Amino acid sequence: MPNDVFGLNTVYDRQVDSTWIESENYGYFAGGWAQSASDRVCTIDRIDFSSETVSLPGPSLTQARNVFAGVSGPDYGYFGGGYSPLGYVCTIDRIDFSTEVVAVPSVGKQLTHNKSGLAAVSSSNYGYFGGGYSPPGYVCTIDRIDFSSETVAGPPVHGLNLSQSRNALAAVFNSDDAYFAGGLAPGSVCTIDRIDFSSETVIAPGTYQLTQARYYMGSVSSSNYGYFAGGFAGPYADTIDRIDFSNETTSAPGNDLTEAREAVSGVFSSNYGYFGGGLDATPAYVATIDRIDFYNETISLPGNNLTQARGYPGAVSGGKSVNSKGVRKGSDIDGKGISSTYGYFAGGSTPPGPTVATIDRIDFSSHTVSAPSPSLTQARYGLAALSNSNYGYFAGGFQSNWYITIDRLDFSNETVVGPPVNLTQARAGLAAVSNSNYGFYAGGERFDFECTIDRLDFSNETLAVPSVGNELTKARQFLGAVSNSNYGYFGGGRTPPTVVTIDRIDFSSETVSLPGNNLTQARSGIAGVFSSNYGYFGGGSPSVCTIDRIDFSTETVDGPSVHGASLTAARSSLAGVSNSNYGYFGGGGATIDNIDFSSGTTSPAASLSQSRERLAAVSN
Repeated sequence: MPNDVFGLNTVYDRQVDSTWIESENYGYFAGGWAQSASDRVCTIDRIDFSSETVSLPGPSLTQARNVFAGVSGPDYGYFGGGYSPLGYVCTIDRIDFSTEVVAVPSVGKQLTHNKSGLAAVSSSNYGYFGGGYSPPGYVCTIDRIDFSSETVAGPPVHGLNLSQSRNALAAVFNSDDAYFAGGLAPGSVCTIDRIDFSSETVIAPGTYQLTQARYYMGSVSSSNYGYFAGGFAGPYADTIDRIDFSNETTSAPGNDLTEAREAVSGVFSSNYGYFGGGLDATPAYVATIDRIDFYNETISLPGNNLTQARGYPGAVSGGKSVNSKGVRKGSDIDGKGISSTYGYFAGGSTPPGPTVATIDRIDFSSHTVSAPSPSLTQARYGLAALSNSNYGYFAGGFQSNWYITIDRLDFSNETVVGPPVNLTQARAGLAAVSNSNYGFYAGGERFDFECTIDRLDFSNETLAVPSVGNELTKARQFLGAVSNSNYGYFGGGRTPPTVVTIDRIDFSSETVSLPGNNLTQARSGIAGVFSSNYGYFGGGSPSVCTIDRIDFSTETVDGPSVHGASLTAARSSLAGVSNSNYGYFGGGGATIDNIDFSSGTTSPAASLSQSRERLAAVSN
């Protein structure tokens, strides 16, 4: 959807992100060759994108095979074709992302040819398996699987063929187009064919080709680029070529695989791509997984490899919802069923200037900040925010008076409307957590410090105090908050004095208790971000760069001396948003720091449109 003159991409993105069914945030490496050419495997390895751990979840392919390809629909992944001990196959195995059960769809829902060495891409409605070797030769055929019916059709039903017959190629895609690159035809080629998903036509961009002819590459796709890695080009290659989806130019950014190898496969989340396995120049099969960070294109070894060395595996990335930027949704770190694409920083004061109603939007895929048209209905600071999959709710705050207002931001069209409901009492300096059903606003101050917790019911947008006694253990304001699917944690704040207390609210019973582990130092004006495994309380007053980390599994709290992460500069009165891979601390100035959940490192990611403090933030 280029040339988004009327903002329709944004509307479409919100509809995709809010309505399409999502799987957990995993990548699956399946099958392949291990140890020797006769040793084909049916094993499926799973990489958890949130923790980068690799495991064997239990299911296997219905038959051992290698040199095949995979596509991802909203509910299932499909592994098609390949070479088995019985020869070339047309079978499609289906993995259910919700249960991880593997099955063969009914007879007839198979590729139109027995073939191996094919490549595959996914659109919102279809998966496309292109090229390969089908005895007695290479083929240009593209088979299409309809995700809604699981029927498979080849040309002439949809009219798609590659511009030349080739084998051992690779493919990348965004929501509009797919690109099939390289391969054997029969000599190695650098050709790139483009499929236009809307018209199902194939176009050869012509001058835009790989930087060198090669085959058996791995490939991953980000929102802006596709990456082709490794392969065989005479010697084994470590090169990574990048195709820019906006102008179809190709280049070699210079960050290459940690080892030259062919027969590698790729899976990807919205922030990282992972190249797994392969055959190196020794020659030997490897279990290595290289990670490319889509933000800065650096290559690293996350440290968790495949469970066994192998080459030529098939791969799918769990779940397949793609918005207009090609961004897939990911893990359910906050109980909403999705992983966020955007974060919104709203309101705040701009010392020594005025209080503002501005809403800044950060695009998690590119770390760019823009100021979309909506603003809060009232300029205010000291507000709190929470969200579900459809809306963000900004509550309370202060300008010349305390506010009871809750503004609602609609993620589908980025409009802001006045109160669907109000707090039970006007106050500022409160904090908020949420699960999939409810949001909870806690603490704050109006003439005196509050311990009240208000509950917002997302199903009907009504507000209530859960029950008598379910309050913070200490009345306080400017506290921080983090949550997982079971609990919310409110940390620190000012009573006065400032405190180290962490209160825990149990979402199932709505009871509040003290888990027993507190912040490493008393502070207020804290921001919270969280992954599936940890919550991070960052900054605060007195102005510090400290980040405390709470382990959700044990509820132990560690400071930077243990986990190593600190803000890039001391600041307070900031806000935080999270997606499945990063947390973002914004405000207390203009800087937005990001913490990489996989490595625990922090770095400046972007800047707000203006320096401000005591703002609030949500992610969609």
